[in-house]
Amino acid sequence: MYGKDDAIIAEIHDILELIAESGYRPVTKVLKRTQTINHKRVQRIMRENGLLCRKTRRFQTGTTDSRHRYRKYTNIAKDVVTTDINQVVVGDVTAYDILGKDHYCASLMDRHNREVIGRAVSDKHDTALVLAALEDAYYNRPDLRGCIHHTDADVRYCSDDYIKRLTELKMVISMCAGNAYENAHAESFNKTIKRQEINISEYESKEESAKSIFRFIDTYNSFRPHSSLGGLTPIAFRTAQKMKAKV
Repeated sequence: MYGKDDAIIAEIHDILELIAESGYRPVTKVLKRTQTINHKRVQRIMRENGLLCRKTRRFQTGTTDSRHRYRKYTNIAKDVVTTDINQVVVGDVTAYDILGKDHYCASLMDRHNREVIGRAVSDKHDTALVLAALEDAYYNRPDLRGCIHHTDADVRYCSDDYIKRLTELKMVISMCAGNAYENAHAESFNKTIKRQEINISEYESKEESAKSIFRFIDTYNSFRPHSSLGGLTPIAFRTAQKMKAKV
């Protein structure tokens, strides 16, 4: 015989398949899309059934090398209050392990709606990796002219080839100087993807990791609610703002 919470438990399991290691608040926002339910009930159900996430700590290989000969640009993004997409994008690289070998994921996120617009993975932490993420962003957002591109001052972001491509795209370059808080949005996304995807996965190959990581990012963009966006997903927020602008 089914208990009164069984249907909710089943739905929560389905949600956690898509946004693993999530707390009760994001889960509640997803449930509210189809029913009336409060966060206290969801918290109780998840706690009683062992579904509340447990934060874990994993060793992370350092990914920033800021001791180099290239020019380091001023942080001009910190005082910008965005009003639309394509005004500020932030980027970073995070490391992960496959069978004892370091691999890397580079991402570029639109700071306004938290949408990841560029991503790439590689077993090499080089300029080609961050260029691949930039080209993916350009494919998804073909007009990035005037958009501020903000990252740390890692050698790969400062390299001649990367700066040349940013210049060709007519993007405005901004960098932080060793302070993670100056790139907080990109750092926050990396923490999320580590906790909800990378740290709970056992990849057997680079190709498998790319497929799984990219699937997570697609879900992050289209399914995961964000409190900073009023509970909307990045894509839903972008769509709502576009519709509002037409009125």
